[in-house]
Amino acid sequence: MYYFEVFILVVFVILTIVGYKKNNRNLMLAGSFCLLIALIADPVSKGFNKGYDRSKTELLEGKD
Repeated sequence: MYYFEVFILVVFVILTIVGYKKNNRNLMLAGSFCLLIALIADPVSKGFNKGYDRSKTELLEGKD
C-alpha cells in the first residue's frame, strides 16, 4: 500500500505542475483527485478488510 500511495502522490505532483505550466485546470483537477485518492486509500482499504473479516466470522459463527 505504501508504494501505491507514493506513486499516486508523484502523479499528483506531476499533473499539478504540468497543468499549472500549460494553464490547464483539468490537469490540475486530475492531480487533486489523485491526492484525494492517495489520502483516503489506506483508511478505506483497512475499513473494507475489517468489515469483510467481521462478516466472514459472523457467517461462520451462524453456521454452527
